[in-house]
Amino acid sequence: MKNLLCILTATLLLLCGLCAHAQVELQLSPVRHDFMVGENVVFKLTITNYTDKAIQLSNTPGRPWLNFMINRQGENMPLTPTARAKFPDLALTPGSRRSFEVDLAGFYAIRSTGRHAAVATIRMPDGHTTYSSNRALFAMIDGGKIREFHIQARGQRLRLNLKLARIDGKDCLFGQVEGLDTHRIHGACYLARFLNFMKPIVLLDSAYNMHVLCQSSPELFTYAVMDTKGNRSHAQYYKRTGGPLDLISTGKGIIPVGVAPYERPKPGAEKPVRKTSDRPF
Repeated sequence: MKNLLCILTATLLLLCGLCAHAQVELQLSPVRHDFMVGENVVFKLTITNYTDKAIQLSNTPGRPWLNFMINRQGENMPLTPTARAKFPDLALTPGSRRSFEVDLAGFYAIRSTGRHAAVATIRMPDGHTTYSSNRALFAMIDGGKIREFHIQARGQRLRLNLKLARIDGKDCLFGQVEGLDTHRIHGACYLARFLNFMKPIVLLDSAYNMHVLCQSSPELFTYAVMDTKGNRSHAQYYKRTGGPLDLISTGKGIIPVGVAPYERPKPGAEKPVRKTSDRPF
């Protein structure tokens, strides 16, 4: 009888656990499947409250309500966080769903190329119950180098790299900042989609910002700028106006020539798109 009671109790606990697991759902997905080493690694997290009660997710001293774990393929131990992430409190009304984006590079140094998997876990108000998301797969890539510059900034010797990588079936240009002495990647950013009809035009300004002008579609060009920390500080579409394409340095900085800023048509003024190749991107 005692053994039967233990079995029944364990079965009930298991069923309760399965039911509870279905009450709150976490869905984690990367905004892209491939990220350049050094850039923001952004994920979208969706939390759904299937219960008939309101849930208040709050941080307590030393125990945030939301945590992430990242594993690199081929390694047994997960990556060690470089900072403790603290997220604002979140209220979920019965049957509600909340989504937000999280940059995992903000508290993980994801500096190695290769396949990775991320899992999000929330801690419920009782302090003990937890729910975890799916394993969201992503890859860190390094791309192929097109151009590099050696500079001195913030007391460090740095290398500014212009790199090419294929993302979701499209060639894209990225900027990357690397320590010349440490080989540490300080930052990276997406610059533009790249159509290989012309070689990208690249120039540094007096503050060592990297300016790039490239063709992104049969009709459109992208002018983008990366600062010495690896952040994209400017990006704009242009259309050809005639004459040679170039970046020139003036008293007011670097400007693109042979192109003019592209303005998207106002709603209702667009020409009908008859085929996929008619779309600019």
